[in-house]
Amino acid sequence: MRKQLTQAQLVRAMRVSVFSGAASVVWQLVCSIQPLFNVFFQNYLGASAGQLGLLVSIIQAAAVFQIAGIILFGLIGRQKPIFIVGHVIHRSLTAVIAFVAFYVARGGSSERGIVIIILAMGLSWVFANASSACWWGWVADIFPESMRGGFFMRRSAVIQVVNIAWFFLASTLLDAFPKESAMTVFGVLLSVGAVSGLLDIVSQIVTPEPLPERKAVFETATVLEPLANRDFVRYAVAIGLAVFSMNMIGPFQAPYVVNPERIGAPNTWLGIMSMLSQFIWVLVAPFWGTIMDRWGRKPVVTAGTLLVLGWAGYLVLTPGNYVIVLPLIAVATGFLAPAFWEGSNQMMLSLAPEKNRVSYVAWYLAIVGLVSAPGSLAGGLLTDALAGFSFRAGPFAFANFHVVQLVSIVLCCGCAFLVSRVREGSEKPFGYVIGQIANPLILRTFQHLDSLGKSQSPGANADILRGIGGRGAALAIRDVMEKLEDPDTEVQEEAARTLGRIAPRRVTSPAVDALILRLLDPASDIRVPAARALGKIGDRKAVGALVGCLHEPGEELQRACLEALADIGDEGAIEQVMLFLRQTRTDRMRQAGTQAAARLGVFEAAWEIYPALLHTTSKTARKQYAIAMANILAQGDGFYEYVSGSATVVEGRQKRLVARFASNMREVRERLRRGERNAARERNASKDRDPTEAVRTALEEDRSEAALAAVIRFVNGLFDEIFGSEMGRDALYRVDQRLGILSWMMEEAEAYLESRPEGTTEEDFRDTCRLVTLLALYFLASY
Repeated sequence: MRKQLTQAQLVRAMRVSVFSGAASVVWQLVCSIQPLFNVFFQNYLGASAGQLGLLVSIIQAAAVFQIAGIILFGLIGRQKPIFIVGHVIHRSLTAVIAFVAFYVARGGSSERGIVIIILAMGLSWVFANASSACWWGWVADIFPESMRGGFFMRRSAVIQVVNIAWFFLASTLLDAFPKESAMTVFGVLLSVGAVSGLLDIVSQIVTPEPLPERKAVFETATVLEPLANRDFVRYAVAIGLAVFSMNMIGPFQAPYVVNPERIGAPNTWLGIMSMLSQFIWVLVAPFWGTIMDRWGRKPVVTAGTLLVLGWAGYLVLTPGNYVIVLPLIAVATGFLAPAFWEGSNQMMLSLAPEKNRVSYVAWYLAIVGLVSAPGSLAGGLLTDALAGFSFRAGPFAFANFHVVQLVSIVLCCGCAFLVSRVREGSEKPFGYVIGQIANPLILRTFQHLDSLGKSQSPGANADILRGIGGRGAALAIRDVMEKLEDPDTEVQEEAARTLGRIAPRRVTSPAVDALILRLLDPASDIRVPAARALGKIGDRKAVGALVGCLHEPGEELQRACLEALADIGDEGAIEQVMLFLRQTRTDRMRQAGTQAAARLGVFEAAWEIYPALLHTTSKTARKQYAIAMANILAQGDGFYEYVSGSATVVEGRQKRLVARFASNMREVRERLRRGERNAARERNASKDRDPTEAVRTALEEDRSEAALAAVIRFVNGLFDEIFGSEMGRDALYRVDQRLGILSWMMEEAEAYLESRPEGTTEEDFRDTCRLVTLLALYFLASY
């Protein structure tokens, strides 16, 4: 274990890291293999594509010296000093590039300058590779994994702002001065880059290194340990091949764009492309970081590997359309580039165990460097070999550049598949993540998360939580879970309700565990919202906790648990709800139990619900029992509208219900007449042409007792007509349990009419008769 930085040290380390990154990009843009350097090296110094490819390959091959970093760390036991010393030498050597620019500007030999740059940069990157793994191990120890992805993407966004400004300034200066002064301008730009590169390294001296409690003993086995990790090696090779594919054409794109014999765009267009690409990078980098921290690095890196699809624009690029195509290429690549370049490093750190992280990082960088090393050389040699290739299709002319570009795209898409086969551990499926990203509502969720992190009042946090919902809201689960620990009760309650809305349905997730903990905590203020949220999520894992809380005091908690069990619908939930229904002694909780049982579709609950409906003296409870019975007879909450609302509205709805009942029954009787006829059916048909008329008339005249008696006669006659008078209720149960329940209800209703329960008022009696009548009509209208 390493000693962690204090919060103040962590905040300062974050600020220093952002500053050093900004200084680094000034150096990187002109002193490493980037578009401006490539233009300087190939178009102004006169290096061939093969020489540029050779330089890139030497730099990539220097990754073999990553192994030296493992040995140095094993001997010294410190990461920070190795990185500082190695990178100060590395950045100092790149100042040679500026010297060459001034040397050639004063009439020196370009050929000699090319050789000097290749030698100096090759040696420079030896020192860089020997110490870079220690930087990655150092920052991984400083920044916890739970926030690392988000921080580095936000850091990346700031860096790209500097990148935009510096690139645009540099490319504008190159176009502003005469071509004869270009070498001098490059010399100034390269000097600024070299100084910034040194400032990047020196500024990090103030950041402490979290030291282990005791120094690890260096063993030869630790050097080779990463090679035994198949997933790690497979991932490193896949990223190496992806970089190989990109390097086949990447270094040659900028020279192709500004070459007067090819596209002939001004140097300023390189700045415009960079500005657009980096602007998009700035916008989307924090978003990709949030995706990585929530749903894993692998789906993000897989998507990022497809950034080469944006390069398809180069296949149709012409001198006449570059003002349209180049911005489109920049926007497409800018959207996916941070997912690959930042995401691949973050996934590497996730795959590297803390105990031997330096070895893993070193081997990763070595493998990626060695695998990708031949990319630029292969691309350059292939470009030179196809120098005479030419093919025209309409307005488009295809040459060697286009062949190499197409090969690069195809190879890189294959690498995306290889990355998708690596096991990270806790990542979401690639298809799930892409589906979420494709939903525009995820942007609203992302904005809510940003507001949630900056809000300064409980009321504002609660309002933000209420706004989180809909598709794409799953991105917010982790942040909402953190609000379960908020000191304000209102925020805790809203967090629980929000999790009930956005957590994946029927899937065990950390949100379920967090809510169960709150439910089972007697001191928690959000037990009721937690219970309801667990019901909305519907995970069976919560059944045991919900059942346990049924036997605790507090009717509100019991009701919430009953509702949650009804939402889950598990067999265990059904059994416990029925047990509670039989054991409860209070009318209020009996109503809650019957509602839960009805929502579960438990037919046995009818034996408890219907007698309670007939004997209760509460008008509200009577409606609740009626709704519960309706839910058993016909799944859904359709009966609610017939007993709730203003008197005029409810009366209109009940008339439509009667009309629907009459229409359905006419259709049933018509089918019976078209079928096999017998004497009994003919007699019934001639005796009562429209048996539903008596029910409708009695209800319209508000004669509830007569309406119920008419329904009883109709149901009994209908069953006799369909099944025969000799069929008992047990046989009806075998046909359909609901038909058996309806038959039993009519039998109980007939007894209710014959002997009104003692103490029942006339109003209660009429209201009960009307509700039972409506129940029967509702079932027959929808069966």
